[in-house]
Amino acid sequence: MALNWIITVAAPILTQGMSFQVKYRKLPSTNWLPYLPNPTSNTFTIPNLDESAEYEAEIRTVCVNGEVSQPIYHTNALTPPTLVLRWTDNQGTEDRMCTQNVCTANIEINKQDPNNIITKIDILKSIDNGVTWTNFIMDISTPTFADNLSSVGSNKYKAVATYLSGNIVESNILSYKGESMVKIDHMPDVFITIYKADAGSHYVGQVKFYGLTASTVDGSNITKVEIFCRFRAIGENIWWSTTETHIIQNPSQSVSINRQFPYGFKDSSKYVGTRDWNGADNILAEIKVYTSSGEVKIFNPTNISMPWYPDFPSSIT
Repeated sequence: MALNWIITVAAPILTQGMSFQVKYRKLPSTNWLPYLPNPTSNTFTIPNLDESAEYEAEIRTVCVNGEVSQPIYHTNALTPPTLVLRWTDNQGTEDRMCTQNVCTANIEINKQDPNNIITKIDILKSIDNGVTWTNFIMDISTPTFADNLSSVGSNKYKAVATYLSGNIVESNILSYKGESMVKIDHMPDVFITIYKADAGSHYVGQVKFYGLTASTVDGSNITKVEIFCRFRAIGENIWWSTTETHIIQNPSQSVSINRQFPYGFKDSSKYVGTRDWNGADNILAEIKVYTSSGEVKIFNPTNISMPWYPDFPSSIT
């Protein structure tokens, strides 16, 4: 649809014999076009312009005696629209954190479009801390939308409005993240082996974990894994604990790890009792996953075994 640009000049008020000398240009062009005939009223229309373009008009007053005034300028420049995403419950834009298994993000679109030139609004979403954006809702027709997320990961949202002939404007970014950016894809099995060294003593042979699979959701790399183990040997009421560290030689966003930490024969720090092994209680295993972003994901594996072996070699296989 063509634009008919209506211009009203406030002063001077034209009287009999006066007129305006008008020329106009399509921005940013420097090519001025004359508007003829000269308008003889304070309101006039320049017809059939490009509705998606901006124009500037130069207007001079032609007096009765033929003198021409200094120019004044008018523009049809439109006020660009603006978008703000905000939380529906408090109209805020703060970062939020999900500390539950499932959280719901309720978001509203605050649109300012004084010239009514927005043709569509798309909602985009990022799950990798803003590295990549995908279409979440195309050409949204409602002023609000919702999404679910968990305590692991991060969701970011922004709105993109298209107006006039392909111009776009973006909103702010709303962030809703979980407590952790590390996902434990598979829990490891943990083993603390006990062996009989001789007729009068028992020792810990090794700590090992199998089947740990973990990944990050924020683009950071996993750099190391620590395991802490503790138990009480019932027979002699001996408390035993250790912390072992596995360094990731080539840090990456996803790791699968099986790791053994065997100990030497009759290591004095691994002594846990006399020849009669009566088992253990207060058994604890805690694993920490470290990332390049500084996060430390802490969790307790669900499967912890303490197998007994009659000799040292069997306990470190």
